[in-house]
Amino acid sequence: MKKFGCIFVFSFAVIIITAEANFWHTYWKEKEGTMEKYMLASRLKVPTVKEVTENPYIYRYHHELCSEKGLIDEKGRLSRRYLYLQAVYRANLEAYLLETLDIKELDEKLRNSSLNFVCPKPENQDLYQRESSMGLRYICLRNNLYIEYLDKRQLNILEHHLIRGREVVTEELKALVKETYGEVIRVRNPRDWDAQGSFLYAGTQGRKPEIPNQALVLEISNAMEYDGSGNLISEDHMREKCEYLEQVKAEKEKEYSEILGKEVYILLE
Repeated sequence: MKKFGCIFVFSFAVIIITAEANFWHTYWKEKEGTMEKYMLASRLKVPTVKEVTENPYIYRYHHELCSEKGLIDEKGRLSRRYLYLQAVYRANLEAYLLETLDIKELDEKLRNSSLNFVCPKPENQDLYQRESSMGLRYICLRNNLYIEYLDKRQLNILEHHLIRGREVVTEELKALVKETYGEVIRVRNPRDWDAQGSFLYAGTQGRKPEIPNQALVLEISNAMEYDGSGNLISEDHMREKCEYLEQVKAEKEKEYSEILGKEVYILLE
């Protein structure tokens, strides 16, 4: 009788777990369908699933945590829902940074410089430059945004705003971003999700800078410059531009870190 009772309890537990799993699968599948009803969808810069999947640092996303929060599609990739929520988060983080730091003024200074800085052509822009909502020529946010570290209430706030909102950027969402972006930008090691350390960024100017994993990272682009005949500009002029940017980098990293109370690094592309 005891054996029968144990089997019954075990079977009942399996049924409950299976039913719950099926419920959440159906729930999030329906959520995916609501994306077509996102009022703000057409006003967001959202990468494709393919673009994100091809990102060499995709393994840094916590797929198990994404799955728990309904942010994975049926193929085990980051879902379109994830990308929409990430896009509205990015827009508000970038708006907060534009309000808090003099990034726009710095971009304008580069634009008007006698050194003739060149921004990348649209076809040569990387994922971060294409995603940017800041409307700048040279500067973009370089961090990946790991929104799976938001709690479900915060994710629901983002989604509710996408469905009902009229503006991409709001005071409520900027406040949410200000409170949470430290965890959202932090790069984790898949072998130890809680480890502190540094992260090796993709090569910039022939180098692979090692940056603390909790740092806010900006990027300044300085595309190759050619003369009227299609030849590269002189090495002396390029050296002058690089030296100027190195000076800007040192000055602004210190200034921005003090303003935000967080380490800020600037990559020179």
